[in-house]
Amino acid sequence: MTSSRPPPVAWRGLVVPLMPIKIKKPPAGIKSLTDLFALLGKSQPSTGYVNLYRGHSDRSYKLQPSLFRRKEHRRVEKSILRELIAIQPNEFRDDRTVFEQLVRMQHYGLPTRLLDLTYNPLVGLYFACLTKDDDEKVDGELLMFKLRKSSIKYFDSDTVSCVANLSNLTGPQRDELRAVQNSGELKSSDIGDRLLHFIKAEKAYFLPKIELSDLKSVLAVRPKQTNQRILAQQGAFLIFGLRTTLQDANDFGIQVVRTKVPASAKKKLLDELDGINIHANALFPEIESAAKYIMSKIPPLDQSDERPD
Repeated sequence: MTSSRPPPVAWRGLVVPLMPIKIKKPPAGIKSLTDLFALLGKSQPSTGYVNLYRGHSDRSYKLQPSLFRRKEHRRVEKSILRELIAIQPNEFRDDRTVFEQLVRMQHYGLPTRLLDLTYNPLVGLYFACLTKDDDEKVDGELLMFKLRKSSIKYFDSDTVSCVANLSNLTGPQRDELRAVQNSGELKSSDIGDRLLHFIKAEKAYFLPKIELSDLKSVLAVRPKQTNQRILAQQGAFLIFGLRTTLQDANDFGIQVVRTKVPASAKKKLLDELDGINIHANALFPEIESAAKYIMSKIPPLDQSDERPD
């Protein structure tokens, strides 16, 4: 809370000093839902813009999809995708594009080039507080992504198809793409033909006009709302092309704002979120998650209270 004293004003020949103006600043950290709402009040998007959110339980985490966190995963991305579809074809029977397949893989915890976002800041805060054993004493953070509404792609976007189908290439083939200098060179190259083959397999009408800049981008994508978890979490995604990490200073039109969530406040915040129906059972509607949530709410029993049946 800061204040500034404005100059006095003259009124009917009298000099009248004005009272100091109190200016509220958004919180430096989120310790309560009140702090979150204060932050949101100061962060309303401008016309034509939208805010998306993500929570990190550890502030040191990078904005990097799970696929790119281990080199061995990156190298066998194509095999991971095909092996899962081969083993569980019925799970993928309704998916029409590689992007939809990646969303399903993300749902089951396999490494993909997708990064989860949400339209709901309460959901983002929940994940910032959801600690594991190794980070329960570590500060988390809520990340806010400010971007133009018009830049958000839909699940059936041709641009999204181009980026998603990088998953059908091998590691060395993606390295070939990184060495390509411009879209004209890409169009006349063997690796460009290979990528086009996969894109046309899901979109027969697609013209051979792949933009190299799209392949080197990070895109925000609004998926189909057919997945229970996506619905519950009001989810969206960032899909990464040939870039493996999103920096705060980037050329993708994505402004990143970070706010600390102190480790000492996480338990209190989770209790407050639980009180407004933001908890595991609501965000993970599968029966396994519901069962875990129910069991977690059972208070421990004092041994002195036990009675034989």
